[in-house]
Amino acid sequence: MQYKVYPFLIIFSLSVSSVFAQSPFTVQEAKTLQKRAKGIEIVKDTYGVPHVYAKTDADAVFGEMYVQCEEFFDKVETSLIGRLGRTAETEGESSIYKDLWTRMFIDSAQAVQLYQKTPDWLKKLCDGYAAGINYYLITHPAVKPKLLTRIEPWMILMNNVPAMGGSNVGEADFKAFYGKEATQPMATSRSFTAEPPKNDGSNGFALAPSRTQSKKAMLFINPHAEYYGRIEIQLVSEEGLNSYGAPFLGQFNIFQGFNEFLGWMHPVSLSDAKDLYAEHVELKKGRLMYRYNGAWKPVDSTTIELRYKKGDSSATKKFTTYRTHHGPVVYATATRWIALKTYEPNIELLGMHWLKMKARSMKEFTDAINARAMVGSNVVYADKDGNIAYWHGNFVPKKNPLLDWRRPVDGTTSATEWQGTHELTEIPHYINPANGWLQNCNSTPLYGAGTLDTTMLNKLPSYMLPDGHTPRAVHAVRVLTPLENATMDDVIKASYDTYLPSGERFVPSLITAYNTTSNDSLRSKLAGPIDVLKNWDFKTDTNSVATTLTVHWLEKVIQLDMARLPRPATTEEQYSLTNGAALTTEFLSATEQLTALAQVVTELEKEFGTWQVTWGQDNRFQRIPDKDPSDDKLSWGVPATPGFMGSLNAYVSKKAVKTHKRYGITGNTFVAAVEFGDKLRAKTILTGGASSDPNSPHYLDQVKGYINGEYKEIYFYKDDVYKHAEKIYHPGDK
Repeated sequence: MQYKVYPFLIIFSLSVSSVFAQSPFTVQEAKTLQKRAKGIEIVKDTYGVPHVYAKTDADAVFGEMYVQCEEFFDKVETSLIGRLGRTAETEGESSIYKDLWTRMFIDSAQAVQLYQKTPDWLKKLCDGYAAGINYYLITHPAVKPKLLTRIEPWMILMNNVPAMGGSNVGEADFKAFYGKEATQPMATSRSFTAEPPKNDGSNGFALAPSRTQSKKAMLFINPHAEYYGRIEIQLVSEEGLNSYGAPFLGQFNIFQGFNEFLGWMHPVSLSDAKDLYAEHVELKKGRLMYRYNGAWKPVDSTTIELRYKKGDSSATKKFTTYRTHHGPVVYATATRWIALKTYEPNIELLGMHWLKMKARSMKEFTDAINARAMVGSNVVYADKDGNIAYWHGNFVPKKNPLLDWRRPVDGTTSATEWQGTHELTEIPHYINPANGWLQNCNSTPLYGAGTLDTTMLNKLPSYMLPDGHTPRAVHAVRVLTPLENATMDDVIKASYDTYLPSGERFVPSLITAYNTTSNDSLRSKLAGPIDVLKNWDFKTDTNSVATTLTVHWLEKVIQLDMARLPRPATTEEQYSLTNGAALTTEFLSATEQLTALAQVVTELEKEFGTWQVTWGQDNRFQRIPDKDPSDDKLSWGVPATPGFMGSLNAYVSKKAVKTHKRYGITGNTFVAAVEFGDKLRAKTILTGGASSDPNSPHYLDQVKGYINGEYKEIYFYKDDVYKHAEKIYHPGDK
């Protein structure tokens, strides 16, 4: 088949001698990569979305990483620097403990060893990963990396470091322990809380054919995350790869996405494999020992030397780190050292995600995820055969259900050890439920099919069910239950439904508090705001003053609830508050509730000159190349609210130091409604647009669709891609 040649595309070969003269690569390496690049084709469609066509999977990865660098090289490099535990070399000493944390779980020597053990098929993908980034550097000599001038294939295997906050470890506690260069058992004061988790999350829906107009299964992929951390892309090879979706920048697996046969969505789960063990450590004959099953075992110690930026030069700092058989020691209480046990299957995790991308049936997909290498993520699934499914977690260790696994357990006895791993059939799951749909919104699986699953509740251990019923999940059940004969547009519309469950749940309590208070000062100050709230229909809108008042008020209620948490607060407890699942006014007096609202009124009057601020005035979307948002530059009002309000299209905005308005920082990133059948159809949206270049027409072309829920129909089949091609080239062409 012949395709149209675009005369405005100027393709020419680069002069090897001139371009590569001063690069860290040999001329032969450059020639080899240049030859390889000629076999890879990149087509950017009329939305700027790249489609990569190659002979092999590894070449598709080469093209993918080249494209990632074209649009977001700084973010790709930053991701790699963080993965290597070298952030302090670019950001200074303030980041040194982040690097120390990373190095305690994996370092470059371990990653090299992992690479040598990696099966050949996966090793080729690692090679393609490094080659794509390196070829971008070779062909863009004007780009000056902050640190990394050459990427090695083993770097992608440094892919499984647990998040500090997500492990119930506070950075202050970690610093307090290792900042003292411990040479003997020591006590540190445990901070009040770990850093509160961000108020973000994700939604995943799956609809069976019985619920859709086309009688085909549908999947709705709706991750909420920090903006501009992923790219929309299609990868195609002659080895059977044809996947579309969103990889994280700096990684090559499509984390949220689909192929012609099936699709997958991964909401974050609190059902994880990261547990803290309280170790009894003593100094015996000059050596640190810890007690286990009545015997004493030596504490392992390792010296880690870290480099950090200091002015225009650099300096180094050495740390002695400690480990028991449970894992690295991460902080201390007054009497115990605390070690973190986790699961780090770097090779298996990388391979699992790739095999999942190439699966063609539910059996192949479940065979892939049965590697059970993914910690902290759920799975929402739909396929061409009409199946829908959900698994709450992936790697879930068997543990004593009588223990509180949110907090450190006794590390001195084998009675607290993990006892193997649960099979996929043993963790909370649904396969083709009778109601015809599934949902997860970072929430308990107990309402995954709508009504409370009492069998699951009574049968499963509590450590499998730490997640609460989030307001987003309440909202999802509300909009999905009546959905019949649904089209993709119906599903997208449902995800933009303006009802706010937390408004209806909590505002009546505030009004009651106002009606019963004898505080004349509060009654006078709040008469107008309360009147607005009394007449609210609990729906968000850019013209809604009630939405503004309620969002600001509940943010203060969350802080009041946070202060009530037992000390130290755990990630599960904090996240359940910030996502709204555990949010409550039950323990607040009428005066406390009204005082919080009075503070909101005062703050709005200070920022805007009036408390009568519409949500669209306050809550803005802005995409500018500047680091900080500005009230003086182009922005758009957004009706969506934070997830704790119950907005399915959750939108978290924040006031900057020099702004009066709030600007989005997390929310919908890559969103897709996918219909599986004889021919795949999908509609997607990306935050702002596909390009990172402010001068590109694709920098802001998806803003209105993003805000209003008007998604673009994707081009999946090659004929359609070529018909709507805007640019066709090979890596390295100019």
